[in-house]
Amino acid sequence: MTEDDVSDINLKETVEQGKKEAMDLRMEQINKNMAKIKHKIVVISGKGGVGKTTVAVNLAMSLASVGLRVGILDVDITGPNVAKMLGISPELKPRVDPEAKKFYPINGPLNIKVMSMAFLIMGQDDPVIWRGPMKMGAVRQFLGDAEWGDLDYLVCDLPPGTSDETLDILQLIPDENVVVVSTPQEVALMDARKTIKMSQIMQRNVLGIIENMSGFACPHCGKHIDLYPPGGAEKAAKDFNIRLLGKIPFEVEIGIQGDQGLPFIIKYADSKSAKAFKMAVKNIQKILEK
Repeated sequence: MTEDDVSDINLKETVEQGKKEAMDLRMEQINKNMAKIKHKIVVISGKGGVGKTTVAVNLAMSLASVGLRVGILDVDITGPNVAKMLGISPELKPRVDPEAKKFYPINGPLNIKVMSMAFLIMGQDDPVIWRGPMKMGAVRQFLGDAEWGDLDYLVCDLPPGTSDETLDILQLIPDENVVVVSTPQEVALMDARKTIKMSQIMQRNVLGIIENMSGFACPHCGKHIDLYPPGGAEKAAKDFNIRLLGKIPFEVEIGIQGDQGLPFIIKYADSKSAKAFKMAVKNIQKILEK
């Protein structure tokens, strides 16, 4: 065979083909993992500071407390708080199986399987300074390379907004169920409405909206006081033809227990907030398990 008989190699085409094969394999792994999970719930909000992670963590704990097999995935790559709210030490590291190229989520309270970027950074003050493609690569690994096993529920806590991680999760898990969290504040509802519309444009099943910080009881007289003008969540639910899953009143103890790593539905099971939250969880279960 002479040199002239050797066909030219299109390097760019070869590299692109390799990338496509790797992506196809990753998607195959993700689909295989997700097929073992009955219900996938994505907790999202358009705006930060509305208590989205608090809702996600307490949702996972509520489901696990009745004997269900639950996992929670912290998709907020640059601001992971799930481990902190569950009282799990960030010094714990996922067990890795190098031969299978798999890793195992951390076992949290009530045997909840937990995966978060918090387990992969050196210290609590170390920032994750990544651009979009790196964050999306991590999300794909969390879904495809983690051994979630057979679960009844996987709760995904997403960062605020409608880009990068949120878009990626909505594309990667077609049969997911979306729960939108907002406060009654008009600015928060403006962004929540965008998130609802994004989910509907992508033809995802929006379970409904949870209104967090929905007023509070006066510590002196017990009278209900609205922190913001009421009615915004009800209007959003009506406008987008989705359910109002629940209204969670504000209680100082909720934030305190989040910082201390003990979800409020466990510590203050008889509080108004816990009861309202449990009702929201029942509404979610009623929809998904009918």
